[in-house]
Amino acid sequence: MSGGEVDSGRLGTADVTASTVANIGPGIDFYFAFGVIAVTAGVAAPLTIIAAGVAVLFLAFTVAEFTKAEPSAGSFITYVETALGPRAGVATALLVAVGYTVAMAGVFTMSGGMVALTLGHFTSWHVPWEPLTLVLTGAAIWLTVRGVRLSTSVVGVAVLLQVTVMLVVCGIVLVEERGHLSSAPFAWSHLTGGLAGLSSGFPLALYMFIGWENGPALAEECRNPRRTIPRALYLSITIGAALFVFFGYATVTGFGYDVSSIGRSSVPFLTVADHYLRHAALLAWITGIVSVLATLVAGTNSQARMLFDGGRTGLLPAWLGHVRPKTNTPVNAILLMTAVGLGIIGVWWLFHRVGPDTGSMNPVGLYAECSTMGTIVILFVYFLTTVSLPVFMWRRHRQLFSPLRHVAIPGLGALTLVVPFIELCKPGQPLPYGEFPFVALAVLALTLSIAWLVVHHNPSAGSREGTAPSQA
Repeated sequence: MSGGEVDSGRLGTADVTASTVANIGPGIDFYFAFGVIAVTAGVAAPLTIIAAGVAVLFLAFTVAEFTKAEPSAGSFITYVETALGPRAGVATALLVAVGYTVAMAGVFTMSGGMVALTLGHFTSWHVPWEPLTLVLTGAAIWLTVRGVRLSTSVVGVAVLLQVTVMLVVCGIVLVEERGHLSSAPFAWSHLTGGLAGLSSGFPLALYMFIGWENGPALAEECRNPRRTIPRALYLSITIGAALFVFFGYATVTGFGYDVSSIGRSSVPFLTVADHYLRHAALLAWITGIVSVLATLVAGTNSQARMLFDGGRTGLLPAWLGHVRPKTNTPVNAILLMTAVGLGIIGVWWLFHRVGPDTGSMNPVGLYAECSTMGTIVILFVYFLTTVSLPVFMWRRHRQLFSPLRHVAIPGLGALTLVVPFIELCKPGQPLPYGEFPFVALAVLALTLSIAWLVVHHNPSAGSREGTAPSQA
């Protein structure tokens, strides 16, 4: 291993867009989130997805403005540190490490979990998912270590495959039900509880888009990142939103606009595929496996680069800032994310085995728990980023400062985070979800304490932020 920089100029807009769409996960996230969104929001569940897409665009605009000024693999970490100081930078780096690693642990879980579910559905084999998770996660990590160009190319093919199959399934459903098509999924009157129903489903809809921030972490490996990254951000979010809304419409239609039936299905989209495609539905199940693995590779690529930047600038341990010779991949950061993510699965497994009954140990239940816990922590990062933009632009690029672009729009992005914070942290939720807000607050307090200590003992921490090489 050696200190150094990742390879520049390897990726274009198409590469980053494909990687970001894969990280959003049009298959895995829709498969396991839409059922709950439909139960809470009703027939008009697609409206919740549209609202979440608009909120994410506000957040993406904030990150795009940062990237246009100073592209950096550090993404959130770089921008918060340069705006609010080294203590805020260290805290953000730690929150990024915790939030995304916990969320990725859920993806690791489903890499083996989806294979086990597919085998159990189509055969009499009921294999444990844990060994499959170890093998498939290891294979995906091996691909990321081989280099960003190779891994993003594979991810691009995987995204094309999964989207094609899901579109075909939806097309068959809509053709079969052409005599019963309705605009009800887009009518406010069909939203259960009106605004309350929209709010209840909003956190999960927002979670479906997590991964949209994949692109900025690849900025230093892009050609012309100031143009490439914003384009990829807006393209990937638009594509993701359009796909989610179309998939949602087809799924609700396939269930005959019966929300209670959707709620009884563990994976509504696959239930629809089984009904309309029969044996050919195997393709939809395999698509789920492909989607999980693509999300694993794309997510590890981007999140590891944020940790890498934190290591090379002194906000995190220096060994995270080393790259692998020949491929120039941040292998230490990749391996740390993998080890901690698998460790989280081990701890979760042990807690469910020897602790009180806190939920399901099946892979879908574990995925939901990791996703929820990781999302709460990630929301702190989003909020810090929206607050940082006006300070960042005023201090470092005052000649470009705009009250509309750098205050009003980020402010709207910050306001959109209030709803998921309230919904995810409201009392009365079942275990372990009711404990997650307290765990997240403890993580926040701990990161702030560590940040104070790190900067106290190393005042130069983060001094290289904003100075990493980037292309014009």
